[in-house]
Amino acid sequence: MKKFLQFSGFIALVLGLVAFILLMASHSVVYADNTANWYSGISAVFGGGTAQVSIAGWSNSGSVNAKLAWPALIGWILILVAMIILLAGVVLPLLKVKALEKFAGVLNLVAVAALVTAGILIFFTEPAFGAANEWSEESIKAWTLGGGYIAAGILSIVGGAIAILPAAIDFVGKKK
Repeated sequence: MKKFLQFSGFIALVLGLVAFILLMASHSVVYADNTANWYSGISAVFGGGTAQVSIAGWSNSGSVNAKLAWPALIGWILILVAMIILLAGVVLPLLKVKALEKFAGVLNLVAVAALVTAGILIFFTEPAFGAANEWSEESIKAWTLGGGYIAAGILSIVGGAIAILPAAIDFVGKKK
């Protein structure tokens, strides 16, 4: 268990990196009836981007003028900030300065909050994306989050849970 705790910040960093890549590389929202309708991950995070629409055998793919979904953008920023903080949390203890080790623990808690918040916000992307692009209520219900976005949300929350383990065990150990 001690070895796992030693590398928990690095493991959380890797999970955050995978979540970050999934947000950019996968489909953000897909049509729920398993057709080929989707918007790219970049469309939800930054707006614009690419989409594919397929209706009754007719298919078109290309650039779209989609508006961004604020939960996706904030989640993307929080994951990026958490990755930077976790990287600092991994590097600072290697410098063998006691004061920096305590600072790394505080940074870890900030990274935990950022990752968990990002993971939760990612799950709000679909309704916010629909509302930003002025879809009707029925249309919003017909779309769902893409698998990459679901995985990114879960990985962010799990990364936050793993990042908090050293601080939690250290806190419990000091209570005794």
